[in-house]
Amino acid sequence: MSEIPVVLTERLDKVLLVTLNRPEKRNPLMPELVGRLTNILDETATNEAVNVIVLTGAGKTFCAGLDLRLLESWEATEKLEYLNCVTRLFRRVWTQPQPVICAVNGPALAGGFDLAAFCDIRLAAKEAKFGQAEINIGLTQIIHPLYKSIGLARAKELALTGIPISADEAWRIGLVNHVYEAAELLPNALEMAWAMAEKSRLALFETKRLTRELIDLDTQSAQEEIGRSFLKCLESEEHKEAVAALLAKISSGK
Repeated sequence: MSEIPVVLTERLDKVLLVTLNRPEKRNPLMPELVGRLTNILDETATNEAVNVIVLTGAGKTFCAGLDLRLLESWEATEKLEYLNCVTRLFRRVWTQPQPVICAVNGPALAGGFDLAAFCDIRLAAKEAKFGQAEINIGLTQIIHPLYKSIGLARAKELALTGIPISADEAWRIGLVNHVYEAAELLPNALEMAWAMAEKSRLALFETKRLTRELIDLDTQSAQEEIGRSFLKCLESEEHKEAVAALLAKISSGK
C-alpha cells in the first residue's frame, strides 16, 4: 500500500483544489509538506488548463504552522534551510499567476496564519481561528503583506499579542471575505473559484499581478528582513525554552 500523500490535488474543470493532508498532526508545515506544496504551485504556474487555485486543509485544522519538534532538534544550518523553504512557499503563493482562494476550515496558526495571509482571498468556516502565535514562543511574525489587507494597527495587534481571533472577528476586520457553516465552506469556495475561472485568463492574471505589485514595490526586501529577524529569534534561548515548555505541555496532555 502506497504512503498517504501529504498534499492532495484534484482538478475541477479550470480550478485546482489543493488540500493539506496531515490532519492527524493538524497539517503542520513539515518539510515534506512544504516541498510538495511548493512543487505543486510551481508546476501549476505554467499549466494553461488551471485558472484558479483553492487551498484548504483536511480534518479540523487548516494549518498549525511550523513543525516545532523539528525546530527543537535541528542545528542552525538545518533551521536556516527549513526557513528558506517556508519563505519560498509564501513567496510562491504571493507571486502565483493564478488567484489563490484559501478555504480556512479550522485554526490557522503561526505559519498557517501566514500561509493564509499570502493567499488572495480568504474564506472561513465558523470554527476557524486565526492567530499569529509566533511571539508566544519568542519568534517574530510576518505582518507583510497582511497589513495591506487589514491595516497596520490591526496587524500590529495580532503580531504583538499572539492572541487568536474568531472567524467572525477576522471577517469584521477584513482578514476574511466571508464566513460559512463548515459544510458550506468548500462548496462556496469552489463556486467563487469557478466564477473567476470563467473570466479572461489574461485579465484574471493581470488583475492579480497589478493588485499585488502596484500597492507595494518592495515586497522582496521586506521578506528578506523578516527572514533575517526570524532566524535570529530561532537561535535565541527564549525561543528554545518556550518551545520546550510547549512541547512538554502537549506531551502531558494539559
